[in-house]
Amino acid sequence: MKTWDDVKKNISSIPVYEKDVLEFTAYLVAKLIHKRQELGLTQEKVAQMTGLKQSAIARIENARVVPKIDTIQIIAKALGLRLDLITNEEDKK
Repeated sequence: MKTWDDVKKNISSIPVYEKDVLEFTAYLVAKLIHKRQELGLTQEKVAQMTGLKQSAIARIENARVVPKIDTIQIIAKALGLRLDLITNEEDKK
């Protein structure tokens, strides 16, 4: 099974800005997976909570698709998370 960590390790032949996007997406998806597991939820339950299909959740978690930001937001909200932008200064704290 391919994971987002596998994707990050194998993205050497693409422009830096695209690599940054994929790395950030991998980071967000890893957070979603961790939260889903922490809450003891199945992919099927998350699918029911979001209106997405279980297969879509699986494709996102298994790095078979790069989700759009709105899809990440839908899943995050269902898991009790929110997306936010912070300044670099806040990030260093």
